[in-house]
Amino acid sequence: MVQLDGIEHTMNDLRQTLRAVLVTQFRVDRTRLDDDTGLFSTGLIDSLSVMDLVCFVEGEIGCAIPPAAITLDNFDSVNRIMHFAGTMAPAAQDK
Repeated sequence: MVQLDGIEHTMNDLRQTLRAVLVTQFRVDRTRLDDDTGLFSTGLIDSLSVMDLVCFVEGEIGCAIPPAAITLDNFDSVNRIMHFAGTMAPAAQDK
């Protein structure tokens, strides 16, 4: 388990929440979404939505994401976001 924003979540919970938000808020077609689907590189999410996605992730992990970390390497798929969140969660716990 990872402590995120004062509530224990499993990484699987975060993954499921992220996938649900991508479908409901960002209107990503559920049939085209898997954990390795490129969100920005395939055009499923446009560049204007990046800050909304970053704000969502910040809220889930309980810490600010530095501007330099907002890259395709960290945000272009569910798996990339999950990996990035896993690296940021320990920083949130130290606060």
